[in-house]
Amino acid sequence: MRTPLPIILNVCIISLCCAFPTCTSLWAADQANDTQKVLVTVNGQTITQADLDFAYLSRGIAGRQRPARQQILESLVNQRLIQAFLTQQKITVPPEQLEESVLRIQKLILKKGDQPEQVLTKMGFTPEKLRTAIALPLSWNIYAKREITAAKIQDYFNQHQEELDGTRVEASHILLKLPKNSNPETVQQARQKLVDLREKILAKKLSFKEAAAQHSEAPSKNEGGKLVTSAYRGKMPLALTEKVFPLKVGEISAPFQTPFGVHIVTLNKKHPGQFSLEDVRGEIYRILSRALWDSTIQSLRSKAKIDWKTDSEK
Repeated sequence: MRTPLPIILNVCIISLCCAFPTCTSLWAADQANDTQKVLVTVNGQTITQADLDFAYLSRGIAGRQRPARQQILESLVNQRLIQAFLTQQKITVPPEQLEESVLRIQKLILKKGDQPEQVLTKMGFTPEKLRTAIALPLSWNIYAKREITAAKIQDYFNQHQEELDGTRVEASHILLKLPKNSNPETVQQARQKLVDLREKILAKKLSFKEAAAQHSEAPSKNEGGKLVTSAYRGKMPLALTEKVFPLKVGEISAPFQTPFGVHIVTLNKKHPGQFSLEDVRGEIYRILSRALWDSTIQSLRSKAKIDWKTDSEK
């Protein structure tokens, strides 16, 4: 299972502290649970109900909002695996860096007019748990910086330059909407209709603009299926830009399905971007760090002994 990296790499304690009045009541409500009940063991290490309650608390999830129980447990499993892995890699956070992060949190609490020790104690943060929570993302960052070399960042930029440098595209599409819960036969019929339509356009029996006006079910059908001019991660839905960007000007894609229906797209014009590698180096690092996290988790889980003690919500 893929773990959202921001849950790990952004120390949620800071936002948690900002929401302290709500969180303390949540923590008090959780005390009724059997806090020492073991829910999962990961290579012999236990994850208890107290760990789960604390994870809910640190994400600001109230009791009535807990359908993500299994997702949170999976996240805790991943954290235990990463913690053990980083220890094996002999990754340690410099004490001064750890203390600096602790002080940053304490100053934030003081700024709100509260006392750090009282606030953190009420939220269940012992000094050890606080430092453990802070140390994990810091340790991961040390490891990731070691693994993500300048050459890897350069290679990624070379392979994905137009996605990163601000390149914008002008494109058009033809959309056939699908009924809710469409069966495979209905989807295939829509695909085949667009295959036939694409062949007619390529054979110059009609233009893309004419085909859109006659057959598209998108709001822009009378404008030739025109899509908003967009960068890779811009106003155009990513499901469409992923198909548009690899095209050459004038090329028409094969039919593809998105949550909106079945489409074909054509690239009308491309406007080169102006951002350099240095402009997007931080973004590339975050992308590669996320990918490294996911691949590391996948590898660790394939070899880990994970024993689920609870089956009801797996």
